[in-house]
Amino acid sequence: MINVSEIESKWQFLKDKTLYIACSGGVDSITLLHVFAQLNYKVHVLHVNYQLRGSDSTADEEFVCKTCEKLQVPIEIRRVDTPQILRESGGNLQDVARKIRYDWFHEVLGESEAAYVLLAHHADDQVETFFQHIARKSGIIGMAGMLAQNGRIIRPFLHLEKSEILRFAVNNRIFWREDASNLKSDYTRNKLRNLILPGVESHIPALKASVLLLVDAFQETQRQLEHDVKPYVELLQSTGMLTHVQYDSLSEFQLAELLRTLSIRQSAVASIRQLRNAQKGKKISCDGYQIMQEKDAFGFIKSETSIAYSLKIDSVEKLPTLFSKDILYLDADQIRGELILRKWKIGDRISPVGMKGSKLISDILTESKLKSSERKHALVLTDEEDVLWCVGMKISRKCTVSASSKKLVRVQV
Repeated sequence: MINVSEIESKWQFLKDKTLYIACSGGVDSITLLHVFAQLNYKVHVLHVNYQLRGSDSTADEEFVCKTCEKLQVPIEIRRVDTPQILRESGGNLQDVARKIRYDWFHEVLGESEAAYVLLAHHADDQVETFFQHIARKSGIIGMAGMLAQNGRIIRPFLHLEKSEILRFAVNNRIFWREDASNLKSDYTRNKLRNLILPGVESHIPALKASVLLLVDAFQETQRQLEHDVKPYVELLQSTGMLTHVQYDSLSEFQLAELLRTLSIRQSAVASIRQLRNAQKGKKISCDGYQIMQEKDAFGFIKSETSIAYSLKIDSVEKLPTLFSKDILYLDADQIRGELILRKWKIGDRISPVGMKGSKLISDILTESKLKSSERKHALVLTDEEDVLWCVGMKISRKCTVSASSKKLVRVQV
């Protein structure tokens, strides 16, 4: 049965936090609310009315409100026209409902770093999730199931069986609402809960305990994978490159985990394996990235969706004695309009210092011997008329500082 003292001890660090308990009105979430309210934690309740069951949905909302009033706990209610969303999106009900509530959870967490969301998942839910992920052919992270703590989302009952929660609720005269739809076997989880797992357990009584041991093993494996690929994640984030030597040292599981951290689907592993033996310049597109084969490395190039380039502009009186590749000094009187820092594009030209005429930026980049992925990220500084600087490489003679320059600006990228 639930040991309230154990729960208080395990989650002691939450005492001075704001806890948002997701409460449907069912026995699990109502019991979770009672336990943490009894322990005098700073509790708020989040209730989603999906408007799926007519008067029953209304009754659930009213019941949760009355429970919160009795416990003197603040409540926030979000009413969602789920049927309309389903008509417009054509999605799966369970997936849509999950997205609705988790979007709200993350919205709440984003408002305060001292906020945590508590969910009433228990060990039986963990077992059902395990078998759902088997059906979906999930990888290790899927088989690892739910975590008792995942960032600021907490599941204090995850070690408890449903029967233990029920027994505690009955013994403590806690009232809850029954959702009749849970008794129907029209969804995968309900079929598992009501039909499949009880049948298997009648032949294998230790099924639940064995599955939970497997989940623990997968969670430990997942933690080890995250530890193993962390240096490669940091490397990709800082350089956008993964050398072939580094790539070859990764196992299939490690590569899949590395891609997952970049939000690249696991199915891309096979495509990258093929890319390994492709000619230089060959690339594939996947989940917001272009992965390019270089001479001795892979370049991971993030799609240019909403990249903001920082530009610092200051007035100065004279040139320094030492110069830097990421700082440019210009004659302010020769600049036309606003200075803009952007990624180079096909057709860009510059009139470099020391040359007659102009030259394509693409030619300058090719001659620079940069890797293809690095050339793609090259930046140019322009005014409203011309390219003034191929950053770190060539400067236009248009705005260079001379003895006759009266106003100087320093541009730093």
